[in-house]
Amino acid sequence: MPNKMSFFRILIFILFFVSLDQATKFMVSTNLSYGESINLLPFLDLTLIHNTGIAFSFLSEEGPGLRWLLVFLIFSIICYLLYLITKVKDGNKFELFSLLFILSGGIGNLIDRFFLGYVIDFIHLNYQEYSFYLFNLADSWITIGVTLYIIYIFFFEKQKHANKTS
Repeated sequence: MPNKMSFFRILIFILFFVSLDQATKFMVSTNLSYGESINLLPFLDLTLIHNTGIAFSFLSEEGPGLRWLLVFLIFSIICYLLYLITKVKDGNKFELFSLLFILSGGIGNLIDRFFLGYVIDFIHLNYQEYSFYLFNLADSWITIGVTLYIIYIFFFEKQKHANKTS
């Protein structure tokens, strides 16, 4: 379990990434109208949308009951992530950072869903005729965290297990 100093660092990490997510959502929401788009780079636009569904707007047509089901599910996952974080060994920073990224992204999107009823998405990657789904920084944190956690499981945890059986 992380020590007290680590707890402070963990809290700062979470607050920084959740605040960055919420600040960008606020800036985009106050400067763009719903559906409005601003081109920043040849492959990057800021386009404000409200996602009432889950990843890639899946289930967005399911109605208001989905909101509270998602709030409950996301809150449950956040509680589980907090539990996992307490079980991380002091020296295993790779696993800890992966869980903290997932947790920070989950909290950022939970705040939107709880208070607004939808998640603010605005990052739009595109190239010529190809257009990727819109997302936000919290989605990026989750993606980074899951990717790091998969790397941790397949490379670090697998190696640790192989060393124990040898």
